[in-house]
Amino acid sequence: MTLEATHLLAAASGFLGMLMIYKFISPRVVPLWFPAYHALPWEKQIQVNEIFMAGSHSVVVCISSWVAYFTVEELKPTTLWYDCALTRHTSAFFWGYSIADLLLMICHPHFGDVYFLMHHVVSLIAGYLGMASISIPYYVNVFLMMELTNPFVNFRFMLKALGYPEKSLLFSCTGVLIFITWWIARLGPIPIYAYHMAQLMSTGGFFKIELSMQLTSVLGYAFFTVLNLAWFRVIIKLFQREIRGLIQQGHSMAKRVQQETNSKKGG
Repeated sequence: MTLEATHLLAAASGFLGMLMIYKFISPRVVPLWFPAYHALPWEKQIQVNEIFMAGSHSVVVCISSWVAYFTVEELKPTTLWYDCALTRHTSAFFWGYSIADLLLMICHPHFGDVYFLMHHVVSLIAGYLGMASISIPYYVNVFLMMELTNPFVNFRFMLKALGYPEKSLLFSCTGVLIFITWWIARLGPIPIYAYHMAQLMSTGGFFKIELSMQLTSVLGYAFFTVLNLAWFRVIIKLFQREIRGLIQQGHSMAKRVQQETNSKKGG
């Protein structure tokens, strides 16, 4: 495992940059879109700032990892070693952010429960190995690609913290987008990942990489899979509720249009 100065700079930017967003940018930007921010108690404001920080990080990681997936030809399930600069620097940025968010969680325990804490600890390990190692970069990138869901998850959390109406169209749309992206980035890849990993093991190549990467690529992914499946139970209920809400809103809108049309004809 070798680290270069650019990897450490990427990690530092993830750590310091996200803390700056939390401390300085979010308190100034969020009120421009949602004036209700100023009326929130202090505890809610710092919660919104943390959510905004998490969402900002997820946009960066999501874009970088999916760009790598579609543009870097060497990112293949059979590749044992390849120094993918984009994946390693994205992992470094992710690692730096994870440290920042874990520190905030320790300072403000109400930010998350024990499952989020476990999630962040495993993320720290996976992020560091993805930054420091050149082994199985395809599988490292699959971890990062899960961030596709998080811009929508964090935006919904922020709307809820701001007291945004849960029956609004914007709130409903986020629920639908979470359901779709969860399938694309978290559930759909599970059998594909398992198949390719089994193929790698059957050829013996998997056992040539360092033990830390072996354990993380199997146990780490299994951990995230369990969490993703558990959270998906909640997302299914959320999706069903949002679809019903969108249908009701569509019926209400159609009735209003019909009433306006009839009133114009009557006039």
